[in-house]
Amino acid sequence: MAQNDLIHSVKDRFQNVFGKAPLQTAYAPGRVNLLGEHTDYNGGFVLPMPLTLGTAVAVGFGGAAGTVHISSTAFDAVEQRMLSDRSADHWTDYVIGSLIHLLDGVLVKEGLQVMVSTDLPIGSGLSSSAAVEVATIRATAALFEMKLSDVDIAKLARKAENAFVGVPCGIMDQYSVSVGEPGTAVFLDTRTLRSEVAALPDSHHFVIVHSGVSHKLSEDGYEKRVSECHEACAALGVEMLSDLGLSDLPSVDALPSPINARARHIVTENDRVLRAVSALQDQDLALFAQLMIESHNSQRDDYAVSVPEVDALVQGALDAGAEGARLTGGGFGGSIVAFMPKHRVDVWSKTIDAQFPNARILAVT
Repeated sequence: MAQNDLIHSVKDRFQNVFGKAPLQTAYAPGRVNLLGEHTDYNGGFVLPMPLTLGTAVAVGFGGAAGTVHISSTAFDAVEQRMLSDRSADHWTDYVIGSLIHLLDGVLVKEGLQVMVSTDLPIGSGLSSSAAVEVATIRATAALFEMKLSDVDIAKLARKAENAFVGVPCGIMDQYSVSVGEPGTAVFLDTRTLRSEVAALPDSHHFVIVHSGVSHKLSEDGYEKRVSECHEACAALGVEMLSDLGLSDLPSVDALPSPINARARHIVTENDRVLRAVSALQDQDLALFAQLMIESHNSQRDDYAVSVPEVDALVQGALDAGAEGARLTGGGFGGSIVAFMPKHRVDVWSKTIDAQFPNARILAVT
């Protein structure tokens, strides 16, 4: 669905469920990460790209103060939550956590009503959670006439996911869907939050394919990877792994396994992002594609966040004519992103559909 269609959908459903029109609506896109996986919570570099898939949220007042009624165009049920709630391991955590952190210290005299509409598949690795968080904060901030920058919104959304939902993610997802624009990539230094637009080649498409294996980062090995990175920092005497460069790899390799491999991925992935941005600027698309492949191999071998279905899909994408392909998102399932000339996409897509019946092409940029 296009952005306007999603907003129209969420407005209509809000009217039907709550019996009145919403007072504010907002939209946030999903994102695909082209390079720079797991580097964000290590203060490193990332290269995400917002998508034309996304999430719309409509909000209004209703009910007793402190209550929040939340529903979605995908479900019939209306869930009641409280602004005093703790995480309930439910999809509405992303909404209620965002509201709690946004409205901290704000006098809320009435209850809130929230409707969500999305065309982002849950567990696909395309930042569906960040899109819900950012759109919720954006719509509710407008409802309360709060002036927030896009960066402020990203920071609040990350805080909600870290402190309320319990996923120790970096800021890449929330930043890219709040600040970025579909059709361009965001080259972000996650330590300083300095970013710039990275132009993408007109001659090529990025194709996002769901592997058929969904993930839930709060239940997978994400938190363990964060802990392993902290352990590597302590052993190497640095604040963050982004303090290290390629010249530090001998010290990294001397660490015990698997800490050495986890740190090696972060160091080499940071370097790959920098080289990829330069490759885009120089129109060296062969190098860019090779860096995507190297990134996947590092995620598979050093960071151990891939799964056999994703590895097979990446290899199948390359065999079918993609120049580059890699796992995108947190891993443990989810999606891949493939890079290829525009004229190959149709034949390539038919090949992938035939060879991987459980996979699904989600977007072509």
